[in-house]
Amino acid sequence: MRSFFRTLLSLAVVHWLTSIGVVLTTASAAVFLLLVFQPFENPYIGIIVFVIIPSVFVLGLILMPLGLVLAARRLGGFRALFTQVRPPGPQLARLGWAIAFATLANASILTAAAYHGVEVMDSKQFCGETCHSVMQPQYVRYQNSPHAAVACVNCHIGGGAASFVHYKISGVRQLFRLTTHSYQRPIPPAMDRVRSANEICEECHSTKMKQEDRLRIIRHYDDDEQSTEKTTVLLVKIGSKIHKAHVGRDIEYSGGGPDPQTIPTVTIDGKVYSVDGASPGPVKRKMDCMDCHNRSGHDFQTPEDAVDRAISEGKLDRSKPFARRDAVAALKGKLPIAQQSATVQQIYAANVYQGMNITWGTYPNNIGHMSFPGCFRCHDDQHKTKTGESITQDCSACHEPIAVDEPNPEILKTLGMK
Repeated sequence: MRSFFRTLLSLAVVHWLTSIGVVLTTASAAVFLLLVFQPFENPYIGIIVFVIIPSVFVLGLILMPLGLVLAARRLGGFRALFTQVRPPGPQLARLGWAIAFATLANASILTAAAYHGVEVMDSKQFCGETCHSVMQPQYVRYQNSPHAAVACVNCHIGGGAASFVHYKISGVRQLFRLTTHSYQRPIPPAMDRVRSANEICEECHSTKMKQEDRLRIIRHYDDDEQSTEKTTVLLVKIGSKIHKAHVGRDIEYSGGGPDPQTIPTVTIDGKVYSVDGASPGPVKRKMDCMDCHNRSGHDFQTPEDAVDRAISEGKLDRSKPFARRDAVAALKGKLPIAQQSATVQQIYAANVYQGMNITWGTYPNNIGHMSFPGCFRCHDDQHKTKTGESITQDCSACHEPIAVDEPNPEILKTLGMK
């Protein structure tokens, strides 16, 4: 047995590349097996354990036979190499079994590394925290979105080997841009690159299920000394009107970019509606869920909406005189933000990122029409056919107001919601 290990040692030192390969493979395998079953919260540790260490392991596996080939070439062939090592017949058989066992162990280690490596790279932490300076704004807003429990890869990559390979190759390009600081600031909307809604949204939200109309309660606070509460109650006709008018229809529009706020032409079932004198935009897109729900996973707030929500959730005390007015003013830079409460400062930190050129309104939300054009991009009574037929701006086409800016709406008392 001693001579057998002496033979292995002789093979390991027959060339310096082989020696380096043995050290790298042995050390990386030992470290990997020690750490593979440990839980990691930090995505950088996951990258080291499941990407970098296995890469070192593979490098060692490549260097070992490469060194043997170079040594054999120097000595005049593998016969001369084994003559120099001089393994007796029984030891040669043992050597073969040892190589076979090592091959099986190496395959097992690489399989475990690949499995856990993909798992790490598909995690929310990897997507949101690894490229911290670039993706931090999107990741923060994602954690505060209705889709916070949905893994990033479910929407951005999808299933199948082809999708995985395509997006990982794209990831190499993005890594280069991150390293060279050549990425865009802010990151532009990905409407021109994102998969269609039937591959993303409809995985969970079936269009075959009947959508019901919903009661929406909007709490707003005035800028007076008491930050007086006003409530608007709307019956939003999601199922009976909005989705029925858009889902499943052949609707195409043009614009100046992938997520336009100005839409010069709309084509509905072959009928063209255009603003008088406007030419079609250079970008054409078939309408789907993402054209209205464009910020469903990464919604950046407006100062007014953010403060109103904080007050309604009890996070911001409105008993302080002019609490709402001063909070909004500070968020817009008209008052020192440092003098505001921790809640107001948190709102600012979660929505404004100077390093990425992200400020209020950088990413418009197309749902509704209060803070951004949204619905009015098309529903403005200005998009008309040659015969004068227009896309309506009638409010009742989408919602019915039940109460508008009332202190105590009767409907909420009736429903026991006040």
